[in-house]
Amino acid sequence: MKHIGIVVPSFHIPSETFVVTEINALVNAGHRVTVLTFENLNYCVHLNKNVQVIVIKKSTPSAVNTLFKSPLVAVKGGVIASRFKSISAMSLMGYGLNIAEIIRAKKISHIHCHFMHAPLAYSIIASKIAGVSVSSIGHGHDVYVNDDDLKLKLSLCDFSVAVCKDMAVKLSKYSEGKIQLLHCGIDLSLFNNKPSRLTESVNLIFVGRLIEKKGLQFLLPAIKKISKKHSITLDIVGDGPLLNDLKYFCEQLGIMNEVNFLGSKSPQWLAINTSNYSALIAPFCVSKNGDRDTGPVVLKEAMASGIPVLTTELMGAKEIVNDDVGAKCAPSSITGIEQMLNDFCALTPYQRYEKGLNAKRLATKRFNANSQAKKLSHWVQGI
Repeated sequence: MKHIGIVVPSFHIPSETFVVTEINALVNAGHRVTVLTFENLNYCVHLNKNVQVIVIKKSTPSAVNTLFKSPLVAVKGGVIASRFKSISAMSLMGYGLNIAEIIRAKKISHIHCHFMHAPLAYSIIASKIAGVSVSSIGHGHDVYVNDDDLKLKLSLCDFSVAVCKDMAVKLSKYSEGKIQLLHCGIDLSLFNNKPSRLTESVNLIFVGRLIEKKGLQFLLPAIKKISKKHSITLDIVGDGPLLNDLKYFCEQLGIMNEVNFLGSKSPQWLAINTSNYSALIAPFCVSKNGDRDTGPVVLKEAMASGIPVLTTELMGAKEIVNDDVGAKCAPSSITGIEQMLNDFCALTPYQRYEKGLNAKRLATKRFNANSQAKKLSHWVQGI
């Protein structure tokens, strides 16, 4: 089995659970895995103990050493680097040579890069210099906002992964490179609770960064309207730049008794507590700069916890959620969210419970990280 180097801009970021989940699943599939990152933020308690984390540094001596070992290959790497418009060839070669040295020293045989912005460009140059294969996976901002040189990057990868059908269609339009569809998996050993809530009142949970594309600006007015007719509360789990604005918005709407801001919580907290809620609500929308969630893992984790999911018909969300496990409405629509919540509140406690059971079955069948990793492993091994 190939030794896979996983390249991420920063490691680890608590909100990017899909990265750690995939790494652990690849180890379970039989691969040796090493993480290469430009910024090592903190220790990850859930990371497999056999996975080493290496910080990429721009070291001139190391780059020169790699250059002298394979001057002809390095020249070819320089030619490829000159084709990029968004990053200078000097910067690409500086980091590329250093990453190539890590690849050789650790005997890595394949590079898999999460996110398709600058780190992917560095990884591509490194892979060409080191003579190993390279793949990439897109997640959202890197495909729909900061997409510089994306066509070139796709053409230089052995394959690239889209996390939902809409992204696969977009990437395929470039007509460059091989595009594979693979939904991010979840750790079913962590999110394995059974649904437990059978009450008339509706207690919703939102989990995510407090930023525009999460859609809370549309959800809160809907909560105000629904709370006049139904007993409903919303717990907001997460932090972000819009925290104070959202709190002020709740005060203006007069819904401080219905909405609780719980701050950031660990995956362990979510695994233990999510099943106590009536449903997860995720009102995703497209932000003004075009950013969006593409294959939201939070939906799958909630489903695996045995609760229904209420979301919007955006990107991967519409592929994940069906009427048996929850409900969807149009994105950026207060009226749509209000109607979705009204319909959900009108269900009997048992009907909501039954949707939770369906959600758990669907998540177990379709989004098992170990099964998804085997598909990725097959593609890597087939190069």
